[in-house]
Amino acid sequence: MDQIIRNKDLSGDQVRSFISIDLEDQQVLSRIASILSSLQALGGDLKPVEGDNIHLTLKFLGNVSKSRLAEVKSSLQQLTFPSFTAEIKGAGAFPNLKHMNVIWVGVDEGWTYVEQIYELVEKLLSGIGFRRENRPFSPHITIARVRSGRKRDEIADFLHHLSDESFGTITVDKVRLKQSILSSSGPKYSTLLEVPSQSP
Repeated sequence: MDQIIRNKDLSGDQVRSFISIDLEDQQVLSRIASILSSLQALGGDLKPVEGDNIHLTLKFLGNVSKSRLAEVKSSLQQLTFPSFTAEIKGAGAFPNLKHMNVIWVGVDEGWTYVEQIYELVEKLLSGIGFRRENRPFSPHITIARVRSGRKRDEIADFLHHLSDESFGTITVDKVRLKQSILSSSGPKYSTLLEVPSQSP
């Protein structure tokens, strides 16, 4: 989890927030929904991510004061990137198929452009005091959380057969700063800022 180096202003309400590329292509979402249905049919103890919440996280900010959030917005407005296409391909689990906490789908063609946006976001936010992530960036999209080891082997085998499966191609033309409100029924996301792509 990222931490804030300079966080002298703790006044006001804290906003749980993150920066993401949202997955909105309905054909890709439909393919993912089909995979989730198949996984649930195996009898695994899974909590699928709702279709409207599926996204690729560029940076998790955690709880940030409103004054700091204003700084984040100002910095992100300096973000420039061209639109591009990315193939959603492959599936797996973190940390691995033997010990699954999260089920994900990956990014194949276009991942280098995603990585470039990630690096730009890291650079912009480190400039206002956010600590850079020290782990290698691994672009992925969480589609379910694993609550127990029930039917683990069956799920692992299913995911293994999806390691080279293509779910379709998306157009990446915006980056969003999102708010996350946790509830008993799951997180509720809302957009705080949208940064559109720019033509070269």
